[in-house]
Amino acid sequence: MIRTLVFSNADATPKNTTIRCDTASVPDIMAWYGAYCAGDRYTVALDGRNVRIDGNGEPVGDLP
Repeated sequence: MIRTLVFSNADATPKNTTIRCDTASVPDIMAWYGAYCAGDRYTVALDGRNVRIDGNGEPVGDLP
């Protein structure tokens, strides 16, 4: 299933980055984004639902 992953980063330009990917790729993409944008203020949504993230930008718990 293809999902829509959106990063909303107050410290970046552009503010929103949208990625279409499969569910299995979401944790790896989130980990990469968290490492690349370490220290930035950002949120993550998957198919329009917020995803809780840890200090490294990886998902906490089950994906929505």
